[in-house]
Amino acid sequence: GINVEMGLDYCCGEDEFYMEMLQTFSSQGAEKKAEIVSLYEAENWTDYAIKVHALKSTSLTIGAERLSNQAKALEQAGKNGDVEYIRQNHPSLLRSYEEVCESIAGL
Repeated sequence: GINVEMGLDYCCGEDEFYMEMLQTFSSQGAEKKAEIVSLYEAENWTDYAIKVHALKSTSLTIGAERLSNQAKALEQAGKNGDVEYIRQNHPSLLRSYEEVCESIAGL
């Protein structure tokens, strides 16, 4: 689920910098995921939208396009108060996030 070419583009073609970005993304994954889950469980949609916005951006930076697109849609749903969309798509976001982190850990 990672477009390496895109990630390298965001990192100015610097392989070493890209690897650092991947490692940082993966190492912070559990903590960031827990924050998103906590906000979801608290039904704090404003802060939920902010956290998934951050995930959208960092995902795109490493080339995780699908995850970024999912986060973008959930960010918009949070901003629009579309709780039903969030409830339906939150589990899929978490699965994608885990998959990306696992694929990075395998590098």
